[in-house]
Amino acid sequence: MQNTVIDNDFGGGNMENSTKAPMWFWALAIIALIWNGLGVGAYFQQMLMSAEDFAALPELQRNLLISQPFWATAAFAIAVFAGFAGAITMLMRKRITVRIFILSFVAVLVQISSYFILDGYLEFISSQGWTMPILIPVFALAFILFARKFEKDGILS
Repeated sequence: MQNTVIDNDFGGGNMENSTKAPMWFWALAIIALIWNGLGVGAYFQQMLMSAEDFAALPELQRNLLISQPFWATAAFAIAVFAGFAGAITMLMRKRITVRIFILSFVAVLVQISSYFILDGYLEFISSQGWTMPILIPVFALAFILFARKFEKDGILS
């Protein structure tokens, strides 16, 4: 049995029926916000790295960052910012959440593809471990699947 509530769209006069969100929806939305917020933080950490921090990186990582093409950097930015926006729209219970998470996932796939296309990335990932390169697309896909379920159940409207 679905509980429905009348939701006023921030005083805009647009009344619509929407399903009451269960507690696990809010927990998942907060996890999505934290996870994607960490991604945004990682992006800024890489983009705003000081010369001293850059010099302290292993030589292989420095070379990879120097030679990284624009499309890989752009994919990183789109992946993390779209993921963060998707988490925010999920908290706002907006249907666009699914589409934003799809954009983030596609950007993640483009970014991950650079590991297999660009020289040196596989060596770097092998030395650092495959945990994050596996978890990132898994989380991105999971957020899409959950958002689709929430949309189908009427939680996102």
